Amino acid sequence: MGEVVLTPEERDIKSWAGLAFKRPWVELVQKCSKIKRGEKLQGDEILYHPFFVNIFIDVRLVYQAMKAFKISRFVSGNLFTIILSSREDRVIWACFEREEDGVFTELTILDPTEEWSSRMASLLFIDNLKGAYELALDVIKQKRLAGSLGAIKVANIMFFKAIKDAYEGSSEAKNLPLFLTLLSDAIKTIIERRWIRFYPNVPLYKLINLSYPILKGISPVNKLISKVLSLKLANDMLVAYQSYLTPIRISL
Repeated sequence: MGEVVLTPEERDIKSWAGLAFKRPWVELVQKCSKIKRGEKLQGDEILYHPFFVNIFIDVRLVYQAMKAFKISRFVSGNLFTIILSSREDRVIWACFEREEDGVFTELTILDPTEEWSSRMASLLFIDNLKGAYELALDVIKQKRLAGSLGAIKVANIMFFKAIKDAYEGSSEAKNLPLFLTLLSDAIKTIIERRWIRFYPNVPLYKLINLSYPILKGISPVNKLISKVLSLKLANDMLVAYQSYLTPIRISL
């Protein structure tokens, strides 16, 4: 698989996003795939650790919740994910996520240096989401990954930068109230700058957009709350309290 040339900032963000988003998600999909096939998970393999909160969850509970809520319906089924450069002129990462019975059970990382990638970048640079969707469908059919596609998800790499700043600005989420406050402002910025898009307009994106008036309304209050929570005494107390509570284990 080839390498895409990145700026130093993009390289730093991509590295962080790999730890914060890619690794936990790939791990979850792989474990869900095993459960779907009827395999028995062994030892600590049963536990799932999301990145942002120091909590260990029995992955069987996660699987059953995803299946009960048909989680993949929020993105209309099989999903083709595309990460763009900050200028949105290059595809720097992509994958295909296959769903079964409401649960994502297969993830295939695609080569962003293949020929389809430059065509995809050209379409997305002019915001031709319909054309990008049709190209993504052709790609997965040619690669025999699936015969149908629910939606494409397109994210500017700055999407991850906004969340990274919230994470690092809250003592790596150890100051949980501050992290949630900063995260709400990060999501507001992401929506305003269209750093994440879906085609077709999936239920998840509709929910994200519906949240915008609330996030915009509370933004001035968030700024005040952030200042208070960032004070050394408040930060030290909240970090200590969070460290006392965690890690938490939730299992069957």
